[in-house]
Amino acid sequence: MRLISQLELADCRAIVAAAQSEAAQRQAVVSVAVVDAGGHPLLVERRDGASPASVEAALAKARMAALNAKPTEVMEAAINGERPALMQLSGAMGEPTLAMAGGLPLLHQGVCLGAVGVSGMTPAVDGAIATAGAAALP
Repeated sequence: MRLISQLELADCRAIVAAAQSEAAQRQAVVSVAVVDAGGHPLLVERRDGASPASVEAALAKARMAALNAKPTEVMEAAINGERPALMQLSGAMGEPTLAMAGGLPLLHQGVCLGAVGVSGMTPAVDGAIATAGAAALP
């Protein structure tokens, strides 16, 4: 048996606060979602002016990153390159998932605890905001 750490609400709040701080510096209108290792929502925030669709996209990016323990940017690159068959993953997940930049797994001692997803801007901006959030994981 092994013990596995889990995200707590305080962790999620720190991740979202760091992501929102980065978004504010960039004047980015995004939604930020944190999910657990099973892809279940733990905390979601939508910045003023962000589209309602950005909430669903942020959750779907986070879910994809958590369930695969990989950044969604890597998966998007694979789909656009040598692995277009990965597009089928979304249909197999049972819940909406997106392999688009902006989703990052939250890793602790080599174990995926969940993920953060950001949506609403360009892939580069969403990714940078997600990176700032992930960096806040204690």
